[in-house]
Amino acid sequence: MEIDSSAIRSLFIDSSLSEFFDETDLFYIDFQSSIARSCSTLRYLGYEDADLLDILGAFPVHEADRERVELMQKRIESGETDKVIDSFRVASKKDSRFPWLRFSIKVLGREPDGKPTALIGHVTDVDDLIASQEEIRERLVEIDAMRELIGAINKSLDFEETFKRIIEQLHRIIPFDRATVQAFENDSLTVIAGYGYPKSDIMGLVFPAKGIDNPAVRAIQTQRPIVCNDVSHDFPGFIAPSKDFTSLSWLGIPMVYEGQAIGLIALDSHLPNFYTDQHVRVATAMAEHIATAFEHARSHQLVTVQAMTDRLTGLANRYGLEMRGTELFQKAIENDQPIGVFMLDIDHFKQVNDMYGHSYGDMVLQQIASTIRTQIRNEDYAVRYGGEEFVVLLPGLGPRESLIVAERLRIKISQTEVEKGRKLPTVSIGIYAAVPGSLDILHEFIRKADLALYTAKEAGRNRSRVWSTSPEFYVSE
Repeated sequence: MEIDSSAIRSLFIDSSLSEFFDETDLFYIDFQSSIARSCSTLRYLGYEDADLLDILGAFPVHEADRERVELMQKRIESGETDKVIDSFRVASKKDSRFPWLRFSIKVLGREPDGKPTALIGHVTDVDDLIASQEEIRERLVEIDAMRELIGAINKSLDFEETFKRIIEQLHRIIPFDRATVQAFENDSLTVIAGYGYPKSDIMGLVFPAKGIDNPAVRAIQTQRPIVCNDVSHDFPGFIAPSKDFTSLSWLGIPMVYEGQAIGLIALDSHLPNFYTDQHVRVATAMAEHIATAFEHARSHQLVTVQAMTDRLTGLANRYGLEMRGTELFQKAIENDQPIGVFMLDIDHFKQVNDMYGHSYGDMVLQQIASTIRTQIRNEDYAVRYGGEEFVVLLPGLGPRESLIVAERLRIKISQTEVEKGRKLPTVSIGIYAAVPGSLDILHEFIRKADLALYTAKEAGRNRSRVWSTSPEFYVSE
């Protein structure tokens, strides 16, 4: 049906109807006569009659909607369509808002070249509706992430695996560049895991959590998530975990278990003013589940460590050797790198016990264990193998390097006092080092180190021997 555009124009320009149309959401534009009549919703945003003449030009919309609006304008101008219905965000001329508006536009007439001569439209403010729909979508994502989080953290009691799963789920709904997990003990926060930071920069870092004012301390004290969106301004003394990254926005999620703060997850962003109330709401909802998972994983880790630790010396025990030692040996196979193994035995330890008693013998074992710890690297692994025997794994070291470590330790032990005027007994050490193949096993390396130890004892004790098919290869006396 053909539309009489002149009749519609007369309605809108009729002074007796102007007040009526001003109160509706109908608008009219006559490009030929440069006549336009705005409507209630558009006037509320500051768009008067003359502003509508540019509705097919540079009408101010949100940048995210610009491409879609330009496509709509081209379709109308080209004659591809005479009717469009779409929603997009229009800039308010009164403030900085971009409310969502739903436009229904009908072209009333065209020039011979197809250019529109007039159009009529209806506009509805759907900002609240779309905001509600977006909130529903966000809540559904949050619910799904929460379900995934709860399911994921219940799949493993391994601490590193638990933290990895937590971070994966958090990252789905709370953006961040880097993150740390910090345990709260003795009024300090100690970094025990991280995401995005070099491991060497953060592991073991300790931050004071008492007597100072920073966002982490506030989160621990209030037991509520804390946001800081201008870190450098609000907290000039903020301590960054790593020098290669500047955190401008920070979100701290305290982990509270049975009413006590047990730690903190810190999420860092390089963008200012990044975190919102929505992020805080999500963090609050997840905090209890994260804290429970963290405590269970930490308790499991503590029990595991205790099970792998010799109570007297604090070194690993045989179970620890089977677990961690096997991992180190497998890593050497995978990386095609050498691993050194030496077995240390205390010379004439039975005589020490018989002469001074078992309490003194325990002191000797503890002191030798302590000396071993001071003479090896962090990546090395020391084990109380049984009685007065110790095994040390030296990843990456071949025969000569392993001998140097063993000799340094042997000499240090012989010079160390247990108590004033009474030195430690001497030790004998057997060494075996090589690049393990796929068919090799750790206990074969230990067996060969034990054979070398036997030759050291046979040669008179207080010396080191390296196992070899040539018995005199690498000898120390």
